[in-house]
Amino acid sequence: MVSCPVCGDENPIDAVNCRSCQLATSLFEPVREAAGPSAGDSDDTRAIAEILAAVGAEPEELDLPSGNAGSMVLLTSQARFPALPRGEVPSPPRSGTPLLPVLPMLLPGSGLSLVQRQVEELLQVGRREGLDLKETDQRMLSALKAEDRTTLDDVRRSVFVQVAAAVAEDLEIQSARRNELAALVPTGSIDAELASGRTSFATGDLSGAVRRARQASDGLSTLEERWATCQILTTEADLMVETIRELGEDPGPALGPLAEGRRLARAGGSDRAERVLAGANQVLWALLVPGLTASLQVIRQRLHGRSATSLEIAPVVRELRQLGALIRRRNFGAAVTTYRRLRTAAATLSGSTST
Repeated sequence: MVSCPVCGDENPIDAVNCRSCQLATSLFEPVREAAGPSAGDSDDTRAIAEILAAVGAEPEELDLPSGNAGSMVLLTSQARFPALPRGEVPSPPRSGTPLLPVLPMLLPGSGLSLVQRQVEELLQVGRREGLDLKETDQRMLSALKAEDRTTLDDVRRSVFVQVAAAVAEDLEIQSARRNELAALVPTGSIDAELASGRTSFATGDLSGAVRRARQASDGLSTLEERWATCQILTTEADLMVETIRELGEDPGPALGPLAEGRRLARAGGSDRAERVLAGANQVLWALLVPGLTASLQVIRQRLHGRSATSLEIAPVVRELRQLGALIRRRNFGAAVTTYRRLRTAAATLSGSTST
């Protein structure tokens, strides 16, 4: 029997794929190498060192990014990632009414006291949303002092639109956070809160909409804290899949482990999902390295005859050094992001200069 380096399951020696995560057994050893303690002598780091030496920069002078550079993933704010693919997860129900509904009509026989109460309620909601409504306060007090119903009604309509815009933005922010998580884990209770919030919003109940948005936000914060690592690993995996394809390679052998990690996450197994997703990222990195190394050689050709002291190539040298540091630290997700910046910087260089 042979142990799968991604999910840990035992497989017969003659197996073609892992029976649990479907990783090709031919990739077991490359994945173990990718998960090794040091990448100092790998093809990609050697290529980086050669390029730096060719332009007169010291290969060992590698820029280390701040934060937890020694981890396999760079843990940033988990709620602000690029949106994850939605897959087949439905979006939360949306009302067919406009985003900013028509202002409800005043009740028959309403007077200054009712309008004042409505304005005060709107001001309270607005303050909870962080709006500066001091000017509206002054306009309301002036209208009440003059017993000017027309002006007070104008104040009510104006503050309604202002507060409604803030509430609408709040609901959209929570919906965006939900969408980032929904492809990874179930969000049923949050979907219900957001749907209720939109219903309240559509009927002009801004206080109810804010209450639902806050409940959704609290639920999202709990999910984000629990699933932060899985969310990061999934986001990085998606980026690596995209990069592998851009480099003309096939990410297919890693898609089985990636799908298995996502399945485990949807089933609620965060610890096992983290292990499998981390393993899937190692598979993706092993698949990416040949294309990455070839791409680095193309960059080397573009730098031919240049010097590290040249202002034009300074951004390229900086990204090369950071890429080397991240690969050595096994921070594959951040390394892919840095490589993409490096590729962009190198693409802006003018034609090669002869020595």
